[in-house]
Amino acid sequence: MNSIRQNRNKIYIIITLVALLLAVILLICYGTRRRTEKEEAAQAVTTKTEKEKKDKVLISVNTETIRDGLSDMGFLVTQEYYFTQVEKYTKEKNIFIVIPSTSGFMYSYDGAVMAGVDFGKIAVETNEAAKTITVDLPDSEIQAVTIDKDTFKIYSEKDSIWNPLKLEDYNISLVEFEDAARKKAVDSGILERSDKQAQTLVRNFIGSLPNTEGYTVEFQ
Repeated sequence: MNSIRQNRNKIYIIITLVALLLAVILLICYGTRRRTEKEEAAQAVTTKTEKEKKDKVLISVNTETIRDGLSDMGFLVTQEYYFTQVEKYTKEKNIFIVIPSTSGFMYSYDGAVMAGVDFGKIAVETNEAAKTITVDLPDSEIQAVTIDKDTFKIYSEKDSIWNPLKLEDYNISLVEFEDAARKKAVDSGILERSDKQAQTLVRNFIGSLPNTEGYTVEFQ
């Protein structure tokens, strides 16, 4: 009888030990799983934060890259107007107050009027939510009027003895010629064409940069 009781006690002890061992194992597994879940959650938050920071930095870098790249172009000539222009210069003077005397000549030059945009004044803004890149593009302006003085031709000339033509008259005529050429170029739409060409250059430049796919370029 004692032998049976002793065997039974041993069985109870073994069962108790096994149960305790299983409980310890379960507690260890539970603790490990909880620790892993916390680490994964913390890693997810860190990854999300780093991604948000990276995205913000990326937008800033893109904006700076666009602005710096365009500014480096300086004043860029985007349109030219070539011409052969005929003008008339007249010099009038009254002799003895009442007698008019006129001198003058008709002449022509070949030349070009150049218009462009000061890219150094460009401002750029990026809207991540709307996927837009807004470029504040300055208006085009006439940069220069160049005249090929070797092409100077005189078609007719009237030189009064009482009102002779002088070198300064030719210089004055050249200034007037440049003003007339500038006006004709503006009337022909050179500034509008220059604006469009500048916008095309900006779009192409932005499109060549990384991470700008899917963005719409707008001008103001």
